[in-house]
Amino acid sequence: MQLWAVVGATFITFEAVVLLRWVLGPNFKSTPPGPDQLTAGQHALYVAIQVAIPIAAAVCMYFWVVRPWWREGRLTTDGMLAISGAMIFFWDMSMNYTSVSLLYNSHLINRGAWANGAWPTWISPNANNLPEPLLVCIPGYTALVFSQVVFILWLIRKAKSRWPNLGTLGVIATIIVGLTIVDTIIETLLLRTGLYAYPGAIRGITLFAGRTYQLPLSETILFGGLGLGAIAALSYFRDDRGNTIVERGIDTLRLSTKGKQLVRFCAIFGAVHAAFLVFYMIPQQWFAVQSDPFPEGYPSYMINDMCVSGSDGNTCPGPGVPMPRP
Repeated sequence: MQLWAVVGATFITFEAVVLLRWVLGPNFKSTPPGPDQLTAGQHALYVAIQVAIPIAAAVCMYFWVVRPWWREGRLTTDGMLAISGAMIFFWDMSMNYTSVSLLYNSHLINRGAWANGAWPTWISPNANNLPEPLLVCIPGYTALVFSQVVFILWLIRKAKSRWPNLGTLGVIATIIVGLTIVDTIIETLLLRTGLYAYPGAIRGITLFAGRTYQLPLSETILFGGLGLGAIAALSYFRDDRGNTIVERGIDTLRLSTKGKQLVRFCAIFGAVHAAFLVFYMIPQQWFAVQSDPFPEGYPSYMINDMCVSGSDGNTCPGPGVPMPRP
């Protein structure tokens, strides 16, 4: 329990420092989209998306965090999981840590990214040009990402009522496979809108390979099946007191009620973010440096001067194309 709380406090401190350095640093500025323009239809779609996602996130947080807090008089375990899950937006751009594998549309409201100059040890150059969309990415991790965890937990409860002998391995398998499928469906639809793209992919394990909207299955398995799956498993498997595995032993601590709440939150935050570090960020680096050539056809507002590699310093990563290292 105490170890997970220390892990969580470490993650909270690190993420807060990186985000603060980004906000206060010279790279906190919008990424220019370049010469390529949007059509009227695209512009209308993106305005609607940037309005709808924050509203959906606010509604979700009300039902998952605020209302239970008012009812129970304290922040519940489910509320802590929801807040911790919402904060994994911090890891969103980690696909680009060693080499460019993720692009965003810079016509969306953005202030660049918390990479070079903010995140110590960041490797790939010009990663601060990634236009992390503030009204899509940050609230999207509540409305479009953690909602997948809520959905799969509902599905597991339905499955258990129908097949009561579904054991631990069956539950875990259902979580991993289910979240991989759900994330694949959601990302396939989002990629078609042109909000973002995964140009760096191994085509042999990629849906729609070679298209600008290609979807590497390494992403859906690592992000959805394993990353989100770990959160779902953490939430599902609880003791008779309703405690997750990282909360057990909380009653033995000589702390005030508020002190115990803080320790609980840090422990849950630590488990959620450690899962994304281990299951998503670290393995993604191998896939990033093994990617095939970028598909052709990305407009200037997707590339955003991030392809700084090759002998001419203006080539996108691919086989035989070296990425400069600091």
